[in-house]
Amino acid sequence: MKCPSCNQLASTLIRNSFSLQGVTFYQSVKGQLKCQNCGVLLRNAKFGKQVWLGLAAFVVMMVLMMLFSDPLRKSLGMGAVLIYWIVLLLMAVFVFAYGQWKYAMLEIVDKIKET
Repeated sequence: MKCPSCNQLASTLIRNSFSLQGVTFYQSVKGQLKCQNCGVLLRNAKFGKQVWLGLAAFVVMMVLMMLFSDPLRKSLGMGAVLIYWIVLLLMAVFVFAYGQWKYAMLEIVDKIKET
């Protein structure tokens, strides 16, 4: 996630995940953030195709797991399958959050359009 204004890292993964990034809650919901280096107001315009390909791969993997969950449950037991699903879901959430941070395409918010 590079700032188009200063061409440096606009936000770190931790800052992106756990803070409002220098904007109000309403602006954060709209996908806006402030660059940590130059302070310019940015907006997530779109995400790279890697995010969507990763999401599609996860959905395919989940469908395959659902198809084969009965034999897996019979061989490993319900507790092991439940733990496997929880770990898989947590990994998917982390990978999706990382992908959104890494492959976000930012644009500068025009103050004239906002008012």
